[in-house]
Amino acid sequence: MTSCAEFDQIRAPARPRASLFTWILNFFHVRERRRLALKDLQRLDDRELRDIGIKRHDITAIVDREIGRLRLDEFRSRL
Repeated sequence: MTSCAEFDQIRAPARPRASLFTWILNFFHVRERRRLALKDLQRLDDRELRDIGIKRHDITAIVDREIGRLRLDEFRSRL
């Protein structure tokens, strides 16, 4: 039988930390996704934006919010 003291010594395996190179690569990947999303939405005319419920002056805020959600989802999936 296992004692409580033995359970205290059991730890979850350590996750390898992302290297600086991986972090930099991810940073540029996210920045490029943001740039492309902004470019695609800014290409739409006002009628098309209105059809999807976006005002032109809200494009940047919406893209930033959605990218933040994606990054949060990616972070949560790693836990």
